[in-house]
Amino acid sequence: MVKNSKGKSGYRSFTVTDAVHKDGCPTKFLSKGKGGSFHQKNPYGASKKAFNSLCMRKHIVGRCSLFLKIRETTQGSKHKEYRYKLVRSKKKTPGPFGNLFDVSATSVKKIPKEKCKKSYKTRGRMVKRSVKSKAHQRYIKYSQKKTKKVSSRKSKSRRSRK
Repeated sequence: MVKNSKGKSGYRSFTVTDAVHKDGCPTKFLSKGKGGSFHQKNPYGASKKAFNSLCMRKHIVGRCSLFLKIRETTQGSKHKEYRYKLVRSKKKTPGPFGNLFDVSATSVKKIPKEKCKKSYKTRGRMVKRSVKSKAHQRYIKYSQKKTKKVSSRKSKSRRSRK
């Protein structure tokens, strides 16, 4: 058994071995094989904690859903794997402690391994940044065209006065 940060014993340690979208597309969450270390008393709690950290890492606001496969890494355990389907939805009103999301986890026998029809690789915060930068670039080009037209008009009017 593992002790938590407050020194309480009876906790087990888990790591994420696979994170998949609902249609079987792989995610970018597990880069370089690092699944993290999550300490809870049962795999259900560890999967919820891992799922929340994955959604927060990608800055996904609102609904987030994944299939997770976690493995127990406690010393002396059988290193059993657990599979869950997790869905996070935003609450209409925040809870008493400021929690904004409801996370529901259901145990699943198999994780979907279908071929990807649509790639989710640009999910989350990175898409917003690229869209924002493209829009900003269009705005800069538009404003430069306007200033060129205005400056060319001024130069023509100066020439005609001479």
